[in-house]
Amino acid sequence: MSCIIHFLPAKSGDCFVIEFDNKDCILIDCGYVSTYTDELKPLLLKLRAKGCRLVLLLVTHIDQDHISGAIRLLEENGKQDTPQIIKIENIWFNGFFNTVFPRSEFEKRKVACLSPQMTYQQKCALSDLLMQTLGEDGPISVDQCKCFETLCAKDGYVLNRQFSKLAVQQTCKNREEMLENGIQLGDICIYVLSPGKEQLDQLAHILNRRLIQQFGRDYQLTTDANFGTFFELLMGLHASSTASISIEPISATKSGIKDWLNTSSCAKMSPENQSSIAIEIEYKGLRMLFLGDAESENFKNFLAEHYHLIKLSHHGSLQPNLALLEKSKGDILLISTDGKKRHPEDELLARAILSGNQALYFNYDIARKDDLLAQQKEFGFSAHFLEREIVL
Repeated sequence: MSCIIHFLPAKSGDCFVIEFDNKDCILIDCGYVSTYTDELKPLLLKLRAKGCRLVLLLVTHIDQDHISGAIRLLEENGKQDTPQIIKIENIWFNGFFNTVFPRSEFEKRKVACLSPQMTYQQKCALSDLLMQTLGEDGPISVDQCKCFETLCAKDGYVLNRQFSKLAVQQTCKNREEMLENGIQLGDICIYVLSPGKEQLDQLAHILNRRLIQQFGRDYQLTTDANFGTFFELLMGLHASSTASISIEPISATKSGIKDWLNTSSCAKMSPENQSSIAIEIEYKGLRMLFLGDAESENFKNFLAEHYHLIKLSHHGSLQPNLALLEKSKGDILLISTDGKKRHPEDELLARAILSGNQALYFNYDIARKDDLLAQQKEFGFSAHFLEREIVL
């Protein structure tokens, strides 16, 4: 055994803990607050009791089903040097202050103090966003609303310390160059596949356009934590709403796997999802791929032909995984979804199976469970449901 993948139930979100046999762990996304409270926190306390530490907490992008639990974890964990839950060595996260704020196109917007008018507009906009942003129990309240970057700074965590511009970004030209520039965390080597410059440029462009729509062409920016909160709510809201609209099957009523082909709308992911951090992890000959909600078309030239484990993008939507399925195969595919919001797409399942991937793992029962189980022998794959620990 080299590692255990803890595949946690995160409702419509993501939450994975990779426990390596040297007691180092990587946590990728934290789902909702309930994911953290009910599943992740008890696991982290058990890992700490075994002498484990988190060499990396990765929040792939700003969306409630990925980041809400991470905010609660930081709140409860406290100071970086005196952790209450578990030791966290590094955090990777592309937020407002480390990714967007330093960009040259926003330089003319920066002021030491907001004007009274801008202060009032910001307060109103934040209130409106809070009413639109749904948590598990309805709109997010002011008390629940925390800026992840601000929490990191308050408790002594330096974000993205391994990256020269403090933003997680793919800067290589091809896979060969990427493999020469992996980031070593002890015995674990991590390669960043996404986002690239194009995705971060697009994210900044979208944000600038939305800020103009919200505040007018002369809007101002400050290092006020409220702007970080506004950014996280704004981008998370758009990522969620776009995703729920885009996953709309055309027709998929038959139970045969081949009948599921050509049933997807193949709608592209939002810029927020496309800016997800996607990584490849290498450890003792194992190669694993974790894609967040990223669009594999953007980094298909960086992909290997074979992985021991692949966490598919965006809860089993077809479009962001198309290029991956054409280029790579996995011994194990992970699909993280509770089966709602029309996830996973039937065509994604069909293509994953017909392209020769060996085993599909789901952290919930899904609508196609019986159909998948009934056709395992015919199509030469295995389907697994509710298995919380996957041993590699």
